[in-house]
Amino acid sequence: MIILFTNDDGYDSNGLHAVADLFKSEHDIAVIAPDAQRSAASHSVTLMPNCLKYRKIDGYHYSVFAVSGSPVDCVKAATLLFKKPDLVISGINNGENLGSDIWYSGTVSAASDAAHLGCRALALSLDNKHATADEFRSCALFIKNNFNLLMSIPLPPKSLLNINFPKGKPLGVKVTRMNTQITFIDEYEFSDDNTINPIGRRDYSALHDDNDEYWCKRGYITVTPLLPDRTDYSALKLIDEDGFKV
Repeated sequence: MIILFTNDDGYDSNGLHAVADLFKSEHDIAVIAPDAQRSAASHSVTLMPNCLKYRKIDGYHYSVFAVSGSPVDCVKAATLLFKKPDLVISGINNGENLGSDIWYSGTVSAASDAAHLGCRALALSLDNKHATADEFRSCALFIKNNFNLLMSIPLPPKSLLNINFPKGKPLGVKVTRMNTQITFIDEYEFSDDNTINPIGRRDYSALHDDNDEYWCKRGYITVTPLLPDRTDYSALKLIDEDGFKV
């Protein structure tokens, strides 16, 4: 299988290589990832007249390219720098991508773009911004040990799996929906030099059960299928197109 590994933490991320290392001997793999931190890049892409710069990084047992753009740019560059992948694995991200984080996540967006382009896609994140190499390897082993199962799930076209690992030893696995509550509170403050500083905070006080954020925060690995289709089908039935004036 041809597998592309990418992320939004940068080409030298420990989480990225923890999972890539486990697949290098059995699959045709490459890492194509941003040349620097691109967290919260969402689905941004580089457009003309701007261009992407890349460089090949030595010292690994597989091809590694650092790209000057976003995680989605890296997926789009794969066919030029590597091959068209059968599977794109984005992550393991240094920090969770749960609930409303998914809107902003470069990790999830890279997987989403891959799925949209017809590739199988996994987005992987660990709810621990200070994870050790052993913790990343433990998450990577979960993917390795369950790889055949993950590949056999009959996902609809353009669907991806968003997988989040809890901090500490997992209690089990929950296949669950994405949380739609807002748990990250946007707060900003002014500085004296015409600067606005984001100082957001988390609030889980109203978090309900049966969603990715609820279960991951309680020690479970969460698996959430996602689609890029953002159509509100219930609202679609309520809008009378004949009522518009042209």
